[in-house]
Amino acid sequence: MSEGAAAGDQGTVALVYLCMEVAGCPTVCRHCWAQGTGYGMMPLADVEWVLDGAHRFCDGRGLGFDAYPMHELAAHPDAARLFGLFNSHSASAAGAAGQGCAGTMFEPWPTTGVPLAVRGDWRGVLDAAAATGTVNLWVAFHGTGEVHDRQVNRRGAFAETCLAIERAHAMGLSAGCNIFLTTESLPQLGELTATVRGLVDAGKSFETAGYLPTPRSRRNERLRPTLPQLQPVSGRIADMTAFPDRWAGLETRTEAAYVRQALAGDWPDIPDPAPGELALICRPNLDVHSGLAGLYRTRHGNLRTDGIATVLGRALARGREPDDVLWFGARPHPGPAELAACYGDATGLGVHPGPQSARYLWLDRLQDQEGLLPR
Repeated sequence: MSEGAAAGDQGTVALVYLCMEVAGCPTVCRHCWAQGTGYGMMPLADVEWVLDGAHRFCDGRGLGFDAYPMHELAAHPDAARLFGLFNSHSASAAGAAGQGCAGTMFEPWPTTGVPLAVRGDWRGVLDAAAATGTVNLWVAFHGTGEVHDRQVNRRGAFAETCLAIERAHAMGLSAGCNIFLTTESLPQLGELTATVRGLVDAGKSFETAGYLPTPRSRRNERLRPTLPQLQPVSGRIADMTAFPDRWAGLETRTEAAYVRQALAGDWPDIPDPAPGELALICRPNLDVHSGLAGLYRTRHGNLRTDGIATVLGRALARGREPDDVLWFGARPHPGPAELAACYGDATGLGVHPGPQSARYLWLDRLQDQEGLLPR
């Protein structure tokens, strides 16, 4: 039985991770785990005030502190100033600096690229990124032309992402990318790889999107490529990707294969991706929730009206809520074998990036059967 951890496990908290919604995203990508939307922006003064106060709070309690700007740093009017600001409060950058290297949380820098194509001060933004240690932009492609545009819900987004890479090159930066393959983009593989080959000089990672229990992911599941569709091109992809091992043994990563594995009692241990980390979201209005990017659970209050110490104190008192709990609640969850038997498709040929993707799909089907999904 895989059970959701109980709330209030304060003793496991070693680091407070504050995901700050500094600016909305100009794209609404179907696969996006972070669930970005165009919700506006947080004023720079508020960003500075929250980072300073939250960092002091954690220092006073012997906790580590880290923060990251979501959903699209490059869409913020003061984007150029945010690189240095967030790096100065970053646990990862501070650790790297302590080892005698520059250290930046934006290497590579993940971005849709769209803001860099549409804002007039793009040179200043890219200069600021480079000045704080960024070497590579990292973008995502979902096909070419209209196929990509549909997947990110923005007309012209493919051309804008390509322009952003060209602008990065003009400022001395390199670019890498994820290429998310769907049933719509697979027929474009030749055209897509030719385009990317001429633009990307810092590595390419070909992917099938992982499943998450979100409305976007449910819609995107209809586009998951199958083993018969991927096997004929897997060798070609392996020759182009930075992670060729992911394209060997595709038959072991279908839903049917994961059903067999679960029923055989051979399910792998899935480690906690962030042990000791208290994951919090700070919304543009300074409300703070337990959660991950785009996933808002327990509200702990408002930093401005309730005070930083009060709000973060409430969050610490509640304690860590592991990813399973954030997505599915704190009730006990069936184990992999029961999930596979009741909710797995023993004939499913959709290829997943790993076992957690299949398990989340089964848990979501359980939620659907129990009437827990929003309608």
